[in-house]
Amino acid sequence: MSDNNRKSVMERREFLRRLARGALIVGAGGELLALTGCNKATTPAATGGVGGTGSQLPPTGGGGGGPLQPGSPWPMLSNDALHTGRGAGRGAVGALKWKFLTGATVSSSPAIAKDGTVYMGSADENLYAVNPDGTMKWTFATTGFVGSSPAVVTDGTIYVGSGDFNLYAVNPNGSLKWKFTTAGEVLSSPAVGSDGTIYVGSYDQGLYAVNPDGTEKWRYGTSGGITSSPAIGSDGVIHVGSFDNNLYAINPDSSLKWVFVTGGAIGSSPSIATDGTIYVGSSDNNLYAVSPVGAQVFKFATGGDVTSTPAIGSDGTIYLGNLDSNLYAVTPAGALKWKFATGAEVTSAAVGGDGVIYVGSGDSNVYAVNPDATKKWSFALSAAASSAPSIGADGVIYIGSADRNLYAVK
Repeated sequence: MSDNNRKSVMERREFLRRLARGALIVGAGGELLALTGCNKATTPAATGGVGGTGSQLPPTGGGGGGPLQPGSPWPMLSNDALHTGRGAGRGAVGALKWKFLTGATVSSSPAIAKDGTVYMGSADENLYAVNPDGTMKWTFATTGFVGSSPAVVTDGTIYVGSGDFNLYAVNPNGSLKWKFTTAGEVLSSPAVGSDGTIYVGSYDQGLYAVNPDGTEKWRYGTSGGITSSPAIGSDGVIHVGSFDNNLYAINPDSSLKWVFVTGGAIGSSPSIATDGTIYVGSSDNNLYAVSPVGAQVFKFATGGDVTSTPAIGSDGTIYLGNLDSNLYAVTPAGALKWKFATGAEVTSAAVGGDGVIYVGSGDSNVYAVNPDATKKWSFALSAAASSAPSIGADGVIYIGSADRNLYAVK
């Protein structure tokens, strides 16, 4: 084994060791948050609700699936296949609606079904379905940490990745539909194409296209682990980052369209503007804007690794949470519009229907920031925010924390 390969193996083992003991949290949007005091509990402490444990029910198999669920206010990571991070909900005032306790850190960004059910994973190895009133609907057990954000499709099937190397398809009642096994941890969040194809990355360095019946359609190999979550353009092209420093554009038939090289590993999940421009962060501290043909439009320098998913406002402004403790607003031309300082690393952003930007911070707060950079409100958590926020149809903000809770903030 070469020195470089040996170093890569050692780094991966250390990465996974820290992840498993709760010292390192990988958010569903690609955030790498170094946290303390968030070790896994022996058993989940969630209470209330009805329904069984999905892992105890037999798999049903079969097809179904379909594209993202119509009528869902937030069906997947960053709300849509473009990863705009923009929703219609508005009006949160910063008060606690409820909190739901799991057995470990919640770094999975919640997905919200059209009936209001909230789905999220936990480092306690479970996928949770939570009723709109905060009671438990069901849990589905995997055998690895679930930092992947679920995706909900037309027939109610939930897709989610796990550190046990599997992509799971779970029925709306919490039973296993099928599982698809890769050769590495699936920390990437699935994206779903208009034809129902599921795209997800694995730490085995591959981007997978999986049919709605759980069979492999194709695999595209990169030269680094993939925790980045794919974004799908209006032309069906799949965009994903890799730890080999590259942003890849892959055609729906698995052929390479182009590759764009940055100066560092890409854990950030790309987002795509209406004009086709792709925004992605790199561990070289830059936010990149890349044209639909793979040419650099601009790069914007920050003060730390860019591992979050950029959100895109209705006016084209790019909102970027960063490890340097700031939320950045960047114009489509690549100029700084403003930055909003918090006390620690900042998650990916979500933008409400009124233009308010929501982020979590490692300083144990959720922030609502007006489009002019003034603070609308902040809400105190018991520990660091550890997932990207999601926005319900009624404007409620859902966000995970290192204190093992999912918070609903109204």
